[in-house]
Amino acid sequence: MDQAQLLSRLQLVFQEHGYEGATLSKLAAHSGLGKASLYHHFPGGKAEIGATLLSGAIERLEKLAFAALRQNANPRQRLTEFVDGFATYTEDGASPCLIAAFSQGSAWVAHGDAVAEQFQSWRALLAATFQEAGYKPRRARREADALLGVLYGQLLLAKLSDDPGAFRRSIKRLKKSLLAG
Repeated sequence: MDQAQLLSRLQLVFQEHGYEGATLSKLAAHSGLGKASLYHHFPGGKAEIGATLLSGAIERLEKLAFAALRQNANPRQRLTEFVDGFATYTEDGASPCLIAAFSQGSAWVAHGDAVAEQFQSWRALLAATFQEAGYKPRRARREADALLGVLYGQLLLAKLSDDPGAFRRSIKRLKKSLLAG
């Protein structure tokens, strides 16, 4: 098994059981490795596994969604491409956001600084894009917060209702609204 496969298996444990529930026993069992082998790959244990997965999730969300906001195109088009990228990152609402999962409980204690720093950077980038679309600074920040709230709220709703289609429908409405201004 290569490193990417190992990380994918480990990520599933965090997504299914949360940070607290992702015990070393579960991580080892799901990866197919013994605890000693898991420690060989990640000498820092669960904290190192979490940090590695978090770094990969940030990189993936940056590439799929937030990079669209840095393009040299119409701001409203960049916002819709951002929404499409977020949908891709969450597999159209079927997969939880690992970054959001790491914003609670002991995961926050272990990784909160990294999550908060990255999130504030992304939030500022979204607000700047709304400003380019013609919003005044305070309103642009509110629009950025509202957009993030809709995305994460609909992601949670899709999970709670066991209906990823709810996420896809909200994405469609959101994109239409963003393009209309």
